[in-house]
Amino acid sequence: MPPHGGVFVSLWLLLAPSVTEPPPGTGGATLAFVFDVTGSMYDDLVQVMDGASRILERTLSRSTKPISNYALVPFHDPEVGPATLTADPRLFQRRLRELHVQGGGDCPEMSVGAIRLAVEVSHPGSFIYVFSDARAKDYEQQEDLLRLLQHKQTQVVFVLTGDCGDRSHPGYRVYERIAATSSGQIFHLDKQQVTEVLKWVEEAIQASKVHLLSTDHEDGGEHTWPVPFDPSLKEVTISLSGPAPGIEVRDPAGKVLENGQGLKELLSIPNSAMVVAVEPHEPGTWSVTSGGRHSLRITGISNINFQASFSTQLDFGATQPGERPVQGLPISVVVNCTGLKPPGHLQEIELFNTSGHALLSLPARPLSNTSSGQLWVGSLLRVPPGDFLLKVKGEDTQGHPLHRLSGVTYTSVVPGLPKVNISSKIQAYNREPQLISCSARSEIPFRLQLSRGRMKLGEEQLFRSLGNISWLIPAVSKSDEGFYECTATSKFGATRAHTYPPPRLIAPGNITASPGQDVVMSCPVLGDVPYNLTWSWDGKAAQPGDGRTRLLQNGSLEIGRVQPGDGGLYECVARSAHGAAAASLWLFVREAPWVKVDASPQRFGRGQELWLNCTAGGHPPPHTAWRRWGLVSPSLPICRRVFTDAQGTLHIRAAVPEDAGNYSCYASSALGWDEQVVTLEFTEPPAILAVTPSLKALVGEDVTLECWVLGVPPKPSPVHRGLSTTLQGHREQAVATFPPGTQRAVLRLQALREEDAGRYVCEALGEAGVAFDGTVLDVGSPACCSPRFLLPPPLGDTAVEVGGSVSLLCRVEGSPPPRVTWSRQDGKPVTGWHGPRGVSSASLDDQAIYICEAQNEFGKIQAEVKLTVTGHAAPEIALASPVVRALSGQPVSLSCVILAGRPFPARRWLKDGQPVRLPRPLGWWVGRQPQARPWGRGFGAGWVPQPPRFKAAGERCQGSIWVGRVTWVYHHARMFLLLKDQFLNMPQRHGDTSLLSSFLPSLPFPLQGTEPISLSPRYHLDPDGTLLIPLPSPGDAGTYFCTATNVAGFSSRETQLSVSTKPRISVNGSQASDPVTILAVLGQETTLPCEVQGYPPPLVVWTQDSSVPSPLRYSVLPSGSLRLVEPQVTDTGLYTCTATNAAGNASLSYSLHVQGSCPQVKMLLPWPATVSVLEGQSVRLACKCQGIPFPTLSWWKDGRVLLLSLIPPHTCVEPPDRCWSPWSKECFMLTLPRIQGSSKALRKVSVIKAGETVLECEAVGTPPPTVTWVKDGQPVAGRDGILLTEQGKRLRIPKAEVAHAGRYICLVANAVGQEQREFDVAVHVPPEFIQGSGLTTNISVSLQGSLTLTCEATGIPLPTVTWSWNGSPVTPSKHTHVLSGQG
Repeated sequence: MPPHGGVFVSLWLLLAPSVTEPPPGTGGATLAFVFDVTGSMYDDLVQVMDGASRILERTLSRSTKPISNYALVPFHDPEVGPATLTADPRLFQRRLRELHVQGGGDCPEMSVGAIRLAVEVSHPGSFIYVFSDARAKDYEQQEDLLRLLQHKQTQVVFVLTGDCGDRSHPGYRVYERIAATSSGQIFHLDKQQVTEVLKWVEEAIQASKVHLLSTDHEDGGEHTWPVPFDPSLKEVTISLSGPAPGIEVRDPAGKVLENGQGLKELLSIPNSAMVVAVEPHEPGTWSVTSGGRHSLRITGISNINFQASFSTQLDFGATQPGERPVQGLPISVVVNCTGLKPPGHLQEIELFNTSGHALLSLPARPLSNTSSGQLWVGSLLRVPPGDFLLKVKGEDTQGHPLHRLSGVTYTSVVPGLPKVNISSKIQAYNREPQLISCSARSEIPFRLQLSRGRMKLGEEQLFRSLGNISWLIPAVSKSDEGFYECTATSKFGATRAHTYPPPRLIAPGNITASPGQDVVMSCPVLGDVPYNLTWSWDGKAAQPGDGRTRLLQNGSLEIGRVQPGDGGLYECVARSAHGAAAASLWLFVREAPWVKVDASPQRFGRGQELWLNCTAGGHPPPHTAWRRWGLVSPSLPICRRVFTDAQGTLHIRAAVPEDAGNYSCYASSALGWDEQVVTLEFTEPPAILAVTPSLKALVGEDVTLECWVLGVPPKPSPVHRGLSTTLQGHREQAVATFPPGTQRAVLRLQALREEDAGRYVCEALGEAGVAFDGTVLDVGSPACCSPRFLLPPPLGDTAVEVGGSVSLLCRVEGSPPPRVTWSRQDGKPVTGWHGPRGVSSASLDDQAIYICEAQNEFGKIQAEVKLTVTGHAAPEIALASPVVRALSGQPVSLSCVILAGRPFPARRWLKDGQPVRLPRPLGWWVGRQPQARPWGRGFGAGWVPQPPRFKAAGERCQGSIWVGRVTWVYHHARMFLLLKDQFLNMPQRHGDTSLLSSFLPSLPFPLQGTEPISLSPRYHLDPDGTLLIPLPSPGDAGTYFCTATNVAGFSSRETQLSVSTKPRISVNGSQASDPVTILAVLGQETTLPCEVQGYPPPLVVWTQDSSVPSPLRYSVLPSGSLRLVEPQVTDTGLYTCTATNAAGNASLSYSLHVQGSCPQVKMLLPWPATVSVLEGQSVRLACKCQGIPFPTLSWWKDGRVLLLSLIPPHTCVEPPDRCWSPWSKECFMLTLPRIQGSSKALRKVSVIKAGETVLECEAVGTPPPTVTWVKDGQPVAGRDGILLTEQGKRLRIPKAEVAHAGRYICLVANAVGQEQREFDVAVHVPPEFIQGSGLTTNISVSLQGSLTLTCEATGIPLPTVTWSWNGSPVTPSKHTHVLSGQG
């Protein structure tokens, strides 16, 4: 025997390629749904579609993605698939929604084949969930599936809502074996519980899942399992499936974990399944106890796991080891442990049976270490028979016990001889290439060889379990005919298979014939080898000689005068000494359509599911459809109640009476049609209903007892039309009658006596069953039973003031106690009042006539009371300025003071007809009841809401301050502010609010939920109704209305708000740096941009080198930009655009350079061409020459050259090209502007509304000054009722309005200076009474009563109100007062 080192090296070479691959369960898994699409699975499908979206959302949200793709495999009998495999979760959900449940019939379905298809398309270590309500029909295919599961380490979980009623059948037992092999489970549940399992699936699908325990117990009993938890384990899940599941979990200290205290219940289905989650808070040995007939699985999340492999090869050059162990041969187990870092190590490898008991233990020795894991090998063993699991034991890097279990069970197999497969029928063509192939399979490695006679064809090849070899004949000839042999050899022996090329047939075509026609079917045979040709029909040998059938000399089969019964599948077989070949064809005989149904009438009940079968035939195959009332039924629509499946069966779900009638199966083709009728009759057992279950009456009254008969009656009987119905009671003479044309029984009792009380039973008899119902009759006397008032009835009138309280009493008695209800005579609802009615805060809506009604079974009484509400008054709002002007960013307030109104009016602000959105109130609360408190203007201004005062230092006290959802929390004499899920805390002393007052304004920001709230809200409402706008913007301008409303009336005030904004200059839509350099070409038009924004529209002024440019060569565009038509070199300089309005000013400068070749003269200093100077002053004239070449400089005055000595560096050399450019300046004597008039003091001008006034501003100066008018800081234009005449020297207001009032400034300016004069214009409005105060009104008042007389007037200035009595002024006294703010 070779040394063990050869084994180790061989296994290392085999496992090395897989070391780089991720082990199963560590990522890249497939989530697969295998779904039974038979008709009974509709409810399951709806729940799976809903649950799938939650599962996908949960798995995609995890940081470690456990799923890489998704698979869906539908199945029923006999079809499986097609499979959908996609990485797109949306496509997976769409394919799931497109599934159609259909058909039915026998219970078993092709589930094993569907599971195998899902495993084949899935990645290793995947999650497969099977949804069905039937056992497996193809359970014989389980061995291939089990081998595939062990190879791919995939888990299969069954969600069953049915099992065809026999759990001992092999079709069900295969589910148990699949679940045990894959460490899966079987959950039995009702249709409506599928959603619960899917919720658990959300938690179960995780990456890095490891197995700790897997046991199956069929004999019951209680079992306790010690399970070591190492520190790497997270989220341990314990799942138990079986009858009456129960789990007990103890931690290493022996403490039993309860639900919600260390234990989380994930799934609980009574008598079926229980799944719990455990957070292993400490490493050590935990214990799990379970009882009964069940399967138990314990898994966890960890990065430490292992893979195992088996090999029977001991030679150095052995091939890959197999995944299934072989009985009777020495075998080695190699473990690849991933995630375990040194000094962590494995100690032993154990084999366990499926009941959790150890079979044998092997010491583990290290083989090698790699970057992705450690390789360990166990000593040689001979595996026990049956299924077993592998468990590895060791210690982690900290010395904690480490246990891991294999994810699948391994099945030891008894090796047999290899199975060889080679085609016994090889058809070849002369001089054509031909490939001869051979395949074999074996549980242990084998060698495969092709040969012909004693000559080997190719090299012998070694295979592990499956193998395929081929031999190519490049050009087939006669010499290649003969026997070919394929031999597979293993340790247990050899298997051989032979082949020889048989005859070759040319496949014949199908034949279609009409009845009475002669038909010849041919089957040509190729090849020179003698053969024998025979025919068969539908599996039976064709018998020539019946008068119509004969075999022709060339082997063709002839049928004379063909009949419909001659149609079918015909097969020709050519046999030779070397084999046989077969071919087939179909003979179709045209036949008119025919239909067969069960024509006997079918009865059905409500809610029943019906199947109407229809068999149709003919050739060509006819089109079939079900008809009712001439309409064709729908075909296979999901979510419909009536549909036709692919077999032509009509399904009616949840049948209703309207489904009764005649249904016809209709078949048609080009040869005609046929139709058969099926009749459905609806039947229903009788149902009976007593109209009054209980009835009370007085002695001597007549009563009628009535019951209704429901249901579909049988055929009419000679005695009764419909159901037989009787009433049984105390009176022998009591007989029930059926009024004509109804289905109700009526029993009339006259002159009731007390002994007539009792229970009367109504009985309905019918062919479909019998039904009962009854009425209980109570007989009483009026004296003791009818309702009556205990006190005099509440008649008359009652008055209450607005806001007051009043109670209306209505006390009654009777037997049984009467029911008291209140109502209003006007029909408006009175809800929630029985017995005494109370009004806690009376309003005008409560004024009405109220009716108290008392009623029991023996009578009814009622009484009325009129309620009058007094003391209400309409709202009144104080006068305020109708026009308010504000600057952008400067706070502004709009007042709205309510002077009167009872009840106190509700105040509301509107802007341009829309409600003003105000911030939520602020306040604080203690305990459970919030207490609103006012707030100052702006966040952190005014007073801070006072926190709760502690009773004593250090006392436990709680409370909070809230702003919307901003919360201050007080706890144990400390204060916390919750911001973005974090606490800011500060100490809080007993009764001390100073810290809070100083701390609150310094906060970075409060929150609305989790979003910041602006510290300066757009609007804020003071307690007195004033609307504050902390930071007004142009968007806040508009018309504001303050309204006050109560039940007595309505009042409003209008305020016009205008907002001025500072000018802003932009170039091409953006801000520009100052100054902006611009190069201009001599003589080409140039524009200096100056786009100005602001309100009111700013006034734009341009200057060149601090002087106003001449309008002859420059023009200002409407946009404010400056245009130079033909710029010259002398235009070079600094240009400034200045924009001004009442809110401020802004400027932008340009440095302009004009380029040219001819010499030009330009001032050295930025002075205009015309220089003005005061008499006696000195003046300096400077010029600068430039050009190429440099020009000569000279000065001229009045046409004569001045002989001057030039100041360097302005010495110029005359250019050769004699290019000449003159320049001149003019001198003027200047005077300051002056406004005519004796005084510069403020002039006050008054004018009556609608009157005329003129403001004059005559000014003189050299040069003549310009006149500009400004009103309240804004330029005045000739509009809005204002006229400017005589070049602005006169401002005329022809018809004065209140808006014309204000401060006017006349500004005169020229090049020397400026002067201004101010006018204060007041527009007076004559007094006027408002709200009818000026009318003469007679008022009555009771003696000793109080009286308030209102006299409100408006006007500008505010008028003075005086009272007189009998022509004499009223003076304040002890009994007479003049109220402030009112007249």
